[in-house]
Amino acid sequence: MVLQHFTWQQFLVTAAILTAIWYAGVILIFYRQKIQDLLNGKLRQHNQPEPLKHAWAEDFEGEPAEESDDLIGKSALPEGMSKVSMSMFGFAPDIDETPIETETNSEREREKDFKNDITDQDREREQSIVPDVLEELKSIYHILETEQGTKADFISLFALVSSKYRGVRGTANQEAINDHIRENLPFDITDEELGGLWP
Repeated sequence: MVLQHFTWQQFLVTAAILTAIWYAGVILIFYRQKIQDLLNGKLRQHNQPEPLKHAWAEDFEGEPAEESDDLIGKSALPEGMSKVSMSMFGFAPDIDETPIETETNSEREREKDFKNDITDQDREREQSIVPDVLEELKSIYHILETEQGTKADFISLFALVSSKYRGVRGTANQEAINDHIRENLPFDITDEELGGLWP
């Protein structure tokens, strides 16, 4: 056969050359005008196509362009937020230059609301931590059951969990978790040992 006289290298080189010729021909046929513009140094600005006319568009021909672009209306800012111009924006003076102002009732109420929001956020964060701690405890219980672990093993394993979730210490959730530990451990644990679990 004649094909046995060709090597793979000759075949691949020939295929690459023929592919390059093919794509050069396609580019020259379909993009000739763009190539001429590019070589002449004039890049034509592509005009945006005119949008299709709609049946309801005639009703809005007299409207200004800004309002026709925004069919839904302007978006409202979140409550308590407002836009200010650059002239209204500035930095507070140094502490030495700050005049002493008396707090009004509305400022005190805002501060209380802010503190309440913070405590609500803290409560939410604490409540979202509890399922994570319980999940970690399930894996510890499983390890203790399969490996027949002791109280010392539990204390060392739980030290990792308590160091990971330090936010639980001193909260009502700590007591609930301690009760959960008492109920699910296969051995007895004292209140002092439970208190020592949370550094």
